[in-house]
Amino acid sequence: MAFTSYDFLLFFFIVFILYWAVRERRWQNLLLLTAGYYFYGSLHIGYAALLGLSTIADFFLARGMMDRPERKRFLLTLSLIVNLGVLAFFKYAGFFVQEINAFLALFNLQSNLIRILLPAGLSFFTLKKLGYMLDVSRGTLKPTPSFIDFALYVSFFPQIIAGPIERPQKLLPQIETPRIWKTDHFFQAWTLLVMGFFKKLVVANSIQVIVDRIFGFAEPSGFLLLCGALGYTLQILADFSAYVDISRGISRLLGFETSENFRQPYLSISPTDFWNRWHITLSTWLRDYVFFPVRRALLRFRLHESVAMSIPPIVTMFISGVWHGANANFVVWGLYYGVLIAAYQLVGVRGDWQPTTKVKTFFAWLLMFSFVVFGWAIFRAPSLAWLTNILLHGFFLPPRNELVLGLIALTMTTAYSLPLLIKHLLDQHAKGSWMHAAFYAIAVMLTIVYINSANSDFIYFQF
Repeated sequence: MAFTSYDFLLFFFIVFILYWAVRERRWQNLLLLTAGYYFYGSLHIGYAALLGLSTIADFFLARGMMDRPERKRFLLTLSLIVNLGVLAFFKYAGFFVQEINAFLALFNLQSNLIRILLPAGLSFFTLKKLGYMLDVSRGTLKPTPSFIDFALYVSFFPQIIAGPIERPQKLLPQIETPRIWKTDHFFQAWTLLVMGFFKKLVVANSIQVIVDRIFGFAEPSGFLLLCGALGYTLQILADFSAYVDISRGISRLLGFETSENFRQPYLSISPTDFWNRWHITLSTWLRDYVFFPVRRALLRFRLHESVAMSIPPIVTMFISGVWHGANANFVVWGLYYGVLIAAYQLVGVRGDWQPTTKVKTFFAWLLMFSFVVFGWAIFRAPSLAWLTNILLHGFFLPPRNELVLGLIALTMTTAYSLPLLIKHLLDQHAKGSWMHAAFYAIAVMLTIVYINSANSDFIYFQF
């Protein structure tokens, strides 16, 4: 069930009514747990079984770390092997099966290997569980004594498919605390829901049509590639942030405050600044559990400062690329950002860097935005060979038919970017005014107009 489907709206309406009718926290949690497994199991019953078994294993391993501290390292290692093993199997086995089948086909041989489908949301709830286990092992988090509460933390249905990757320190206390209905829940939720549905149904789905067509060309010109990359830059922000907005809005209606995942990422002036604004919960997870441990390990070897500064971001972003999937594009995309971060840091530009003048700020933004657009071209390209061929052997100037398509793409990208820009300006300078209210009213009307248009899954469902 996608958030934008009628089935989900009916499902949530029933859950919402029963949830606030129950009132007692333990029954509310049990209802949400049941709803989470029904929601996840509706995609495939095997997904729910996998989720349940892995949750049971981690619950008892975490309790074991508290009860038997001398075996903490062994139990943590066991949890890492199980979680990362399951993730690696489902995420990368399909890639190897495809490669083996292709190799055998060269010799006119048939393979009995079948493609293994990746359970939706596996990457996201695996990181939630790993963060929980690592924090328990470090002594910074006391494991919850309630299996229901822990299982709900892992399977909280607004987040289970594509995040945010909520930390246990933020979500578990809310699960363990009684919740009562407040009218503020509605007023805080409806703006998130309106923008979420608007960005997905009106912006992302509309621009997707022409982006898919451009990236479907066998050998587009450099100009057309640039137009497609700009379109995808808008599409992926609108699509992913729409999911998070809807997730946060649904959570708010249930009495939960969940994490913001985007903070105007395309206004960034450096790679570190970008990752402090884009997919924030993944960035902070990688920072705390990969970047800092790698840097601490390197400091013990007393390496040259430039080496010690460069390796952690490259390793961290490489893991980010691998986390996205068994695809060379994602790996290169992750390394691309790792090298960018390292290069910026070597010249003294870090996350807290600020230009001294507006002119310098503009050029810093323009350079970083160019890097972001090229990064999304790597991410979205059908293959690295396709992209490399265009960059090395293609012509930038397009033939007439591609020129027309490129101009259409640029026009659509500009037109569908305007509502998001207007929303940003209103939030900065006219929040709470009649113009703000008028914007939401127009957004609602446009969403209703677009609601029956061609629909598609959220992009990050595949990760």
